[in-house]
Amino acid sequence: MRLQNLRAGETTEQIKLFNWAKMYEDIIPPLRLLYHVPNEGKRSTAGGQILKAAGLKSGVPDVCLPVARKGYNALYIEMKYGKNKPTAAQKDFMKALQDEGAKVAVCYSAEEAREMIRFYLSPAEGFNLVNCEEAIRTVDGCEGYGLDFAPCDKCKQHKAKGE
Repeated sequence: MRLQNLRAGETTEQIKLFNWAKMYEDIIPPLRLLYHVPNEGKRSTAGGQILKAAGLKSGVPDVCLPVARKGYNALYIEMKYGKNKPTAAQKDFMKALQDEGAKVAVCYSAEEAREMIRFYLSPAEGFNLVNCEEAIRTVDGCEGYGLDFAPCDKCKQHKAKGE
């Protein structure tokens, strides 16, 4: 989606995040599971009542990655912009998610959210998924980042030379 005509804010940052995820989901497959919870926005009274009856809950974070990593069962990200802060309902919901074993973060930009996701999904200590984004790719897989210290051989997507 083209962002040039939209006012900068939480929505544009979230669109940037999902554009990034779409671009790299072939090399970082868990990104295919990343989704937005459309909880924001003004609705008519009737529309709001229907959505609440159908399960809409106040305080649910904006972004969910339902993938277990690093001892957590999922990653939830509440996107904010500028000086905005989480509401009391959001804080309560995020605390409940943490109590149930989820990793929860509040991020103020697409880049901050990407860094959180990269850290959460990194397959090994010291493994930075930026390396995956910049690695040489072929039809059959990833050729690796090309640096001795990048632990590409620990990655499921890596195609060792000569395979």
